[in-house]
Amino acid sequence: MSRFRLYPTPAQEPQMLLHCAHARYVWNLAVEQHAHWRPGRRSAPGFAEQCRQLTQARRESEWLDAGNADVQQQALKDFGKA
Repeated sequence: MSRFRLYPTPAQEPQMLLHCAHARYVWNLAVEQHAHWRPGRRSAPGFAEQCRQLTQARRESEWLDAGNADVQQQALKDFGKA
């Protein structure tokens, strides 16, 4: 895995923090969905279903819609691999 060090400008820093906040929010929603799974229930939604849900959530939330969809979907991909 490559590692990079970023030195954002003062103008870039708020946008990067917002990307991180959106990714953390989406990740936490995925954790919540999987935490409710119990034996005997249908399995928690997979990546494709979570992406459909993310699209719907972005339509309903201005805050989430203001973020980058690629960043948010990458959080779901990373969750699926974790």
